[in-house]
Amino acid sequence: GGGGDVGGKMKEAGTTHWDAPNTGATNESGFTALPGGYRYYPFGFYGAMGLKGDFWSASQFHSNYAWTRVLLYNSDVLIRVDKDKGFGLAVRLLRD
Repeated sequence: GGGGDVGGKMKEAGTTHWDAPNTGATNESGFTALPGGYRYYPFGFYGAMGLKGDFWSASQFHSNYAWTRVLLYNSDVLIRVDKDKGFGLAVRLLRD
């Protein structure tokens, strides 16, 4: 799942933190998503700094997996992916 240009509206604009081209980034939502990368499970290495912003959601996929939202440097789409809970991803607390 995902949609439209929602990802671009969530990403910090420019290429100070995001790698070029940072497609569609306007930060119109005010979320200011940054590309913090992730810690890879099960091997523990760290990667994708500048390329991806991976965020845990509060929704569980099943006991070992949860839904995540992913933003990419070369896309303006907000992507939904299920990932093993062993991954190290960013967390953002939001109000309803």
